[in-house]
Amino acid sequence: MTLPQQHGLGPTRARALTLLQRTAEPLSVGEVADSLGVHKNSARFHLDALVEAGYAERAVATPRAQGRPPLVYSATNAAPTMNHVHLLELIDVLLAGVLVGTPDAHAVGERAGREWGAGLVEPGTPADRVAGELAGHLAERGFGIERDGDDLRFTRCPFRGIVATERMPLVCAIHQGLIEGYLGASQGDLRASRLAIGPQVCISRLTRPEQA
Repeated sequence: MTLPQQHGLGPTRARALTLLQRTAEPLSVGEVADSLGVHKNSARFHLDALVEAGYAERAVATPRAQGRPPLVYSATNAAPTMNHVHLLELIDVLLAGVLVGTPDAHAVGERAGREWGAGLVEPGTPADRVAGELAGHLAERGFGIERDGDDLRFTRCPFRGIVATERMPLVCAIHQGLIEGYLGASQGDLRASRLAIGPQVCISRLTRPEQA
């Protein structure tokens, strides 16, 4: 297995990039400064350095009130994966539910993933926040996530380049189960299509019964 390259970032810049990768929505300078406990000028300095390195991108936030909208930052697909919590969770899932001599690893993987996803649900989450909370959980686990209407677009996968290509379908099966389990245990009637796997971007379409 080829280990990922070291990112070479200083501690504050690494924390800033980790924060960007752990959120499903772009963050303003003020939000990053508050989360890291640094001055806004310091946060802006490190965010702009990440942009110059190609690890983050700047955009103008969608106006929500009068006044000049702030600049917001998000991690790019080229950014090194900073958060490895998901890798540790996957090891546990594989050992507990998939790699124990099962004749149908993909089915077992999806079942284990559904149990995992259901366990992430916070009771009382309103139905209109379920898709956003799911996107947040996936972003926290190292995926690049974009919401496009009812679609979840996976723009970065923390396992590509680490897990052997022939075993990636098993990883995808577990995450299919995670999405299904989360939605099934949440309020509302959202359901997930089968993951559309692409060479760089994967898509999960969230639907309701009347849309099926």
